[in-house]
Amino acid sequence: MTGAYLFGYDLIVVQGKGRISYHDRELLRKAVRQLVGLEIVEEDSRSLLVQFLLEPTTLEPEKILRRMHIIARGMYADAITALLERDKNLVRMIVQRDEEVDRFYFLLVRLIRSALLDSSLASKYHLGPIDCLDYRVASNVLETVGDYSVEFAKNAQKMSVVKGTDEVGSQLRIISESLQKCQDLAVRAFLTRNAKDARDVVTLYREITQTARDLEKALVEKLPSDVSVALATGASIDKIARCQVDIADLVAPVYPIIR
Repeated sequence: MTGAYLFGYDLIVVQGKGRISYHDRELLRKAVRQLVGLEIVEEDSRSLLVQFLLEPTTLEPEKILRRMHIIARGMYADAITALLERDKNLVRMIVQRDEEVDRFYFLLVRLIRSALLDSSLASKYHLGPIDCLDYRVASNVLETVGDYSVEFAKNAQKMSVVKGTDEVGSQLRIISESLQKCQDLAVRAFLTRNAKDARDVVTLYREITQTARDLEKALVEKLPSDVSVALATGASIDKIARCQVDIADLVAPVYPIIR
């Protein structure tokens, strides 16, 4: 069903060899809920007819990408807050928001594929073939940021208590602010094709990775029993920051600068 959705089919028929079990039907309903614009319009004991009900011309890839950016940016900020405040409920909400990022990602991939096949739709979106490819890559990177944010949040729950007022807490807050600023710059650079903003992402990336290394050392010193978790936390921060460099690299070749 997901494959048919991504390929741009408006009508999807799910046909069972026999009666579709309650368990399988619930799995199908869950799959439908994960795909924006998809609804079950007909159903009997052996089949389901699913239809995409949104009009592609009313949707804008740029707005969907911005929405993904805003959700993903909030996820790692909240993951750091969850670590400082030991808030398990906040971790659960981060996981739920990752599912929301995935939903927008699938919708954007569908629209981009449709635009590549329909020149009038591509013209409406003001996207050429290279633009479509870049949007596909950028959306994938933001979806990955969501995954890394969940990874960070889950690792944080394994760590011993971290006080928000000490050196570690201060470093975490600096990293949170810097990551958000870096992603804002990267997405702005992508949407405006601004090479200067893209290069500024590299400067921030260097600052973030240095602070992340300092954080790792501080965590290892304060929490010697949590060394593996501390290293995993630092790695998650670096992976999120590198994703932001990936977005900037779509505008200007910045990777040679950071190597």
